[in-house]
Order: sequence, then structure tokens, then C-alpha cells
Amino acid sequence: MQLASHASIFMARFDEMRGSGELPPNSSSGTLFRHVGADTRAAAQEPASQNAFRFLVLGLHSDEASAMRYMDRQCEVVPWFADAAETWSAVLRPFRHLGECNYLDVKKPGPLFDSVEPAPEPSDPIAVITTVGWALGPALDMNRVAEFGKGAAGVRVSMTGTPGLISQESFFFPGAIQCDPLTFSLWRDAASARSFAYGPGVHRMQMHRLQEQNLADRTSFTRCRILRAMGTWHGQCPLEPL
Repeated sequence: MQLASHASIFMARFDEMRGSGELPPNSSSGTLFRHVGADTRAAAQEPASQNAFRFLVLGLHSDEASAMRYMDRQCEVVPWFADAAETWSAVLRPFRHLGECNYLDVKKPGPLFDSVEPAPEPSDPIAVITTVGWALGPALDMNRVAEFGKGAAGVRVSMTGTPGLISQESFFFPGAIQCDPLTFSLWRDAASARSFAYGPGVHRMQMHRLQEQNLADRTSFTRCRILRAMGTWHGQCPLEPL
């Protein structure tokens, strides 16, 4: 299985709730994975509905050139973003990656990225991607999934006013938990993201609970440098100073 070296992100925010659009057939050389996710929880909708105000297209790529080409094709890949109130897209390069996810191989989850680059300066903006997954089948206890979801919702609420945080969203792909759900957060600086991840509060409490109560079968955590960005998110571009 070929691992990725870069990721691309397309995000859109709509003024009215809608369903997610579809992606055209993958014709991009070097694109290993791409899927549309919806922030259904923030729209008070069930994950399977794919109805939301905010959407994300995650792409995983074999090299930087592939990720850049995919970003250049945004209008072709997501023409339905033309109706959005705001869009933001970026090419990301991981500098820390741990855990397993089923994006590259549904039957055999594993790491997503083959290598990482040196960490950025503490003052540099970064993006953080986390995923969670379960082994599907008759033996899956859905109470574990529900308890994890309850904790994740609490973390999202607790993040209001977090220093350095630009935005945080959680996305479900079609099929609810068939493809590992993800969270995506943008940070004004790497130091703030690290402080939140390891500092006291609901997030650390839920991380301990996840491990102690075995609420998921796999997780992954990726911090990324933002190599290129286009558009705005919540009125700003993280690569530009306030």
C-alpha cells in the first residue's frame, strides 16, 4: 500500500443547510484518496444524512506536485462550492503523524503518511487532522461509538475562546462511520495547538477516557504545515497576519 506525503483540503461554508455534492471520477495522477465530509453535528443532523452548512474535501497525495495540481482543479472537483458563502483550500505537509486510519485501505487500516518534515516554528500557523474508527461488524458495541461522540461534542464546546484557535469542525463521510470520521482544526500558531493538546481541560480528560474505556478501535493524529492556501475561513487566511 502506497502512503501519502501531502494532503489537500477544500472547505466550504453555506448560508443554508444542504446535502453534500459528489466528486467527479478521480483522474488526478498521484491522488490516493479523496472524499467529501459534512459537519452534520454542527447542523443538528444525523451523520448519515450528509446535510450540513460546512463541508470538507480531503485529498491524500503521493507527492507535493499532485497535491498542488489537485488544488488548482478546485473549481472542477467541487463546482457546487460556487454557491458557498466562503471557501478555503490548502496544501498540507505533515510534520507529526501517529496512529491508524482506514482511508488508504478499508480492510487493513494503517498509517496515512510515509514521512514527515521538521516541525515548524512555534509561531507558524498549522492545521491538525484527527480521525477515529471502529471495527465494523456484529460485535461492534454502538454504546462505545455513542460515548465517544458524547465526549467529542464536549471537547468541541469547550474549545470556545481557546487561544490561537481559528476554527474547528468535525466531518462525517457518507456511510457515517464506515470511513473514519475526522476533526479538522486551524491554529494561528503551533504553540497554541500544542498547549491545547497537552494542557489541562476537557480534551485531555477525554483522551484519558478514550484509552481507559476503550471507546475506539483506532485513532490517528496529524499536525501539518500549511504550504499554500487560497480563500478565507471565518474571514481570514491563516497564512496572513491579523
